[in-house]
Amino acid sequence: MGWRNLEPLDLAFDPAASLHVLFGQNGQGKTNVIEALYFLATFRSFRTTQAGDLIRRDGTEARVSVDLQTMDAARLVEARLFREGAGGKATVNRTISVDAKPVRRVSAAFGVLSAVLFVPEDLMLARAAPAARRRFLDMAAAGTAPAYLAESATFQRVLRGRNALLRSGRAAGSTAWLDTVDEQLAQAGARVVMRRRAFVRDMAPQAQEFFRALHADLAVRLVYDADETVAGASTEEAVAVALLDGLGARRATDIRRRHTTFGPQTDDLGLHLGGHLAREHASQGQLRSLMLALKLAELVLVGRARGETGVLLLDDVPSELDPERRRFLFETLTALGCQCVLSVADRGVVPAVAGRADIQVAGGRVTVVPAGQEFSLLAGN
Repeated sequence: MGWRNLEPLDLAFDPAASLHVLFGQNGQGKTNVIEALYFLATFRSFRTTQAGDLIRRDGTEARVSVDLQTMDAARLVEARLFREGAGGKATVNRTISVDAKPVRRVSAAFGVLSAVLFVPEDLMLARAAPAARRRFLDMAAAGTAPAYLAESATFQRVLRGRNALLRSGRAAGSTAWLDTVDEQLAQAGARVVMRRRAFVRDMAPQAQEFFRALHADLAVRLVYDADETVAGASTEEAVAVALLDGLGARRATDIRRRHTTFGPQTDDLGLHLGGHLAREHASQGQLRSLMLALKLAELVLVGRARGETGVLLLDDVPSELDPERRRFLFETLTALGCQCVLSVADRGVVPAVAGRADIQVAGGRVTVVPAGQEFSLLAGN
């Protein structure tokens, strides 16, 4: 009930179908369905940071849930968003439950529904700001190791505290406090670096394999770019020492600039093609192939870590690909045997492959042909 423009629905995904095509004109609610599924996997939106945007404009509550069958058991994940207060003082709160039991931390429910998201903006990730690549790394790493969500949150919490102290102007006189915070930040940051580094290492050969199918003459190299002292540290303990030393060396600069200028929050994912930085030398077609390879590699790694292939969510991506890359995408998905839910305005861009089920979305109403049962999204009473 009340998820954006969607009418109350009980949407069942055919267990015999591996490709579920949400089709309809723009503005009808296709992306809202994709967003609801992604929210139930990660408890965040890929379109907004304002939880109130997810609730119907004239409503006070939104509820979504997903029933799914894993290799081990049937699972149920539910989320509820509700407004409290009125006008400018209104707030949006959230509750989450797994298998009908309330959970207090997102990390306890994150990834029960294992999903990988692919949106058109991802296709140009190589030329985006470093923060976008860090977000990609963090979400992908959490998909393979859900414990990383809490580890990353710990780092962000300590970082916010340090930045708040720096902004207050009291940092110069709080040497002992900064020493303590720096130790905490170095320890938490070392865990972030090691998780990201491990994911990049595991992703590289998978990305190369997929990219080679489209561009056999170009080598892919993925590099976790950090300060050279951090990059040269091989263990978590050594990384923590390098981070602590770096924070100390930059302290005067941080006090002057009033924010933390050293650490994992400034790192980047280096994407190289044929020995050159992709963002500087690659063509647009090569960049699209590279991101396609990275997302497929992420899907493989999530499946390997979880013991079963996750759900791939594609929001209008097929429309952004040329016929060759589109064909490669769907042939690869068929070979991987994963469930895929995608949205398109023109369903003609999706090949008529075996295991395809079409779902029409119009004015927030959903019509499924055929209906089945593997996992189902519920929104409403």
